[in-house]
Amino acid sequence: MDINRLRYFCTVVQTENLRRASELLHISPPALSKAMKVFEEEIGIKIIEQIGRGIIVTDQGKRFHEKAYKLLKQIDNLKNVNNDGIEELMIRIGSFEVFTTYFIGPLFSKYFQDFHCELHELIPGKMEDALASNIIDIGITYIPIPHPKIDHLKVGKIKMGLFSAQDKFLNFSFSKLPFVVPIIPVEGSPTKIKGLDGWPDTSLPRFQKYKVTLMESAMELCRQGLAVAYLPKFIVNLQNEKVTSKFALKEIPLHKKGLKEYQYQEVFIIKRKSSPEDANIKKLAKALRIHCCQ
Repeated sequence: MDINRLRYFCTVVQTENLRRASELLHISPPALSKAMKVFEEEIGIKIIEQIGRGIIVTDQGKRFHEKAYKLLKQIDNLKNVNNDGIEELMIRIGSFEVFTTYFIGPLFSKYFQDFHCELHELIPGKMEDALASNIIDIGITYIPIPHPKIDHLKVGKIKMGLFSAQDKFLNFSFSKLPFVVPIIPVEGSPTKIKGLDGWPDTSLPRFQKYKVTLMESAMELCRQGLAVAYLPKFIVNLQNEKVTSKFALKEIPLHKKGLKEYQYQEVFIIKRKSSPEDANIKKLAKALRIHCCQ
């Protein structure tokens, strides 16, 4: 039995969606579909049925998955044993750029220095899927996307603010402020937040002059005095420690009706419902409270 196809099978069952599973596995949907047909021939079980444009997992497929998932975990544990037969500590964390650009340094150096670490940069929604599919162990987010197999554990709150270079836009009216915003939208959020920066665009529209993929690109536009960005205050504080005063970002006072309720974002650690709240989750929660939360 091919281990890769076994892993593909588990991901298909956990997502119940060939397209989503193919994105997580970084293969094309036709290649994944072909691999599943070969896998069915190998094990002699019909594991998925095509229903219209979607699929369902058969009862036999679900029962086989219970055993296959346990086997994959055993295989992954074997990979974490070194040449001396000693099990190595391993953690796989998923999050987006807010928590992976500046926070990841103190997190790995102070709290997980004895671990082999994997960092998966994922947007909300994809992060929950990756966790459910056992691609990551823990996730960090402030935009929780509901998922039947995932728990969202509230850790604390981070303060948000409007920032730019020096005093560049202090005298601008709100409608004239040139915002730099994320290109990638958030799908499936139960709140009014539709962008990765947490701004409530549906209830408080803004002048979106620049759109970027990376938060660091947005911060560079701010450092150059070209734009303003809605950013977590802890991120700005950490970046200001690393740059000269010329490129430090400063907060722009913004007394805009409707924004006050969004000036704090709740931070969540996400985990599989089937996994316990272990020591790693407690370490991560401690790190977030000390370095990020108010």
